[in-house]
Amino acid sequence: MSTDQPFRRENDRPGLRFTPGLVATFERYWIEEAAATTEHQIPSLLTQAAARVLGVDGAGLCVQTGPDRRLPLGASNVASAIAERLQFTVGEGPCFEALASRRPITITEASMLQRWPVLAVLHQELTPFKAGLAIPLRAGQVCFGVLDLYLTQSRRLDGHDVIAAQIIAQSIADVLLETLPPNGDQDVARRGDSSVGWWDTPAVRSRRNVWVATGMANLVLGLGHDDALATLRAYALVREQSLDALAHDVVYGHVDLVELDA
Repeated sequence: MSTDQPFRRENDRPGLRFTPGLVATFERYWIEEAAATTEHQIPSLLTQAAARVLGVDGAGLCVQTGPDRRLPLGASNVASAIAERLQFTVGEGPCFEALASRRPITITEASMLQRWPVLAVLHQELTPFKAGLAIPLRAGQVCFGVLDLYLTQSRRLDGHDVIAAQIIAQSIADVLLETLPPNGDQDVARRGDSSVGWWDTPAVRSRRNVWVATGMANLVLGLGHDDALATLRAYALVREQSLDALAHDVVYGHVDLVELDA
């Protein structure tokens, strides 16, 4: 995939005249693929279509279902899925900031290293990405998730790049909200156990182990929720594991919680 023009437009006219064509192309890409797939694959199809129409090298999609509870719905490729797990393991990064600030966050190698040094080192070791953009997903005034976009070239994305990404992020948000039960706008932050098919994927099930492991640490170590989660994150980094992988080992008895206390 060429990244000489990070976000390819339907034409070269200035301003936002390319918008209708951009959205139509995005919808055509994912809808064509969705006809031959199951419901739980739709989020990944959305990220693949986003990466294709925007001309980026990777895309990831996650939603926030409560304080510190983020579910990875889909990714355009393996590297994008790894990038999401790294942010969640460290507990900080552009995705977290995009949700907190409710605005797009641009990423470069330099800004990542300056703002999130631990994440930057892991990112450099485990992914090919050198730049990107985190865009909040919105339901009215509520931000309920993030679309992460990644580039393998080191270049700051701005101007039309950000505008185009926001347009596609809103299209994705609309698809997700249409799939939720009635009143999904108000309840989206609490729909982690919804019957919607894309809530039941291996990545989501793996992430849910984190909440089980946190609860176990609450009981065994006598820690509050925040301290238990911080302890799990720190131990995952020591073991050079993702937080999801460590939580699986805790839940299935491969890690003694007493080790975490030490």
